[in-house]
Amino acid sequence: MIKPCFKLYLILLLVLVSTLQVQAATVQIPEWCSLAASLAAPPELGRPVELKVVLRSLTGSLNGAKVRLILPETWKAEPETATVADVKEGASGEVSFSVTPNSYLNQGSIVAEVVLAAPKADLIAKIQRDFADNAAEMTAAVNAWPAETKLYADVAFALFADESFYPLSGDMWLSYDDTLAPAGGYRGPAFFEDTLISAHQAQTDVEMFDKLQGYLNTDPDFAGKLAESGIDIEKKRLDQLNGLYVLAVKAWQGKNHADASGFIEQFEKQLDTQKSPGLENLKIAALNLKGLVFWSQGQKRLAEEALKKAFYANRKHSLQRYVLRNIGLLMLANGDRTTALQMLNLALPFKQGFTLLVKEAELLKKN
Repeated sequence: MIKPCFKLYLILLLVLVSTLQVQAATVQIPEWCSLAASLAAPPELGRPVELKVVLRSLTGSLNGAKVRLILPETWKAEPETATVADVKEGASGEVSFSVTPNSYLNQGSIVAEVVLAAPKADLIAKIQRDFADNAAEMTAAVNAWPAETKLYADVAFALFADESFYPLSGDMWLSYDDTLAPAGGYRGPAFFEDTLISAHQAQTDVEMFDKLQGYLNTDPDFAGKLAESGIDIEKKRLDQLNGLYVLAVKAWQGKNHADASGFIEQFEKQLDTQKSPGLENLKIAALNLKGLVFWSQGQKRLAEEALKKAFYANRKHSLQRYVLRNIGLLMLANGDRTTALQMLNLALPFKQGFTLLVKEAELLKKN
């Protein structure tokens, strides 16, 4: 029979061994290289695009690093593999691939995989010089590495039939009103639709802030009490504005133009009290929607005024590629092909890879 004191000794010994193993497993080795990958332009279906992989050495020399791309299904790369020229410490080496997208993806990625031998001797020398306290554990960890190490860099993107996007970003309007598509156009005007917020949630956010605003107006200390409770009033205010916009979109899509106009009017009144530059995207989206509501009602002159106001809200904003295209489509619907083409040409520099816009501009040129 094992004595209780010996049992306790065994338990303590196991705990000590486990602790040492955890410490060994969590030893942080200093970064000895970096890997980056990037596309030279937005991906477009069937068109080759350059992808560059850059390997940088931070410690020692990197020799004979082999690179391959892990691509979405049906995509092709030329060459299939490449070797980075020897990279000295502090320098960078790069290789380029020609990647051809052969399918659309709402959300995808290209992964660059690099296989190389780590400069163990140089890395251990750095460890012993700069990390004396943990040198023994760190050296043991480096010596335990396999002969070859694999590194990865990811390039995220989205590729849609109407517009290619790279990199992934928040300035994407992927909804179109094809009921307003003019003859000679491929699709109708674009607008922003927040698909993550339901009409019920939007209504709740608007009603809740209305009540909150009532308390804020009657009790000067109420804002401080909310802050002490960890409640962000500005976040609630943004939720209200988002809610009003969502309700306007839903009403417009349901052909309830009066309610849509009412929600936009409420939105504009609330927005007038805000100074945050972060609301600019939503402001442009709402002015654009206001123009589409007028257009849906057959009030094209008012629609043009609203769309122009959306453009002049910030003429350099990336979202103006949509607004200018919408103005062009409105001009086309009015029979003014010359101005329509001018608007599309003005929109083209805002975004490379706006494939729909390019096709429509080419179509107008031909006709």
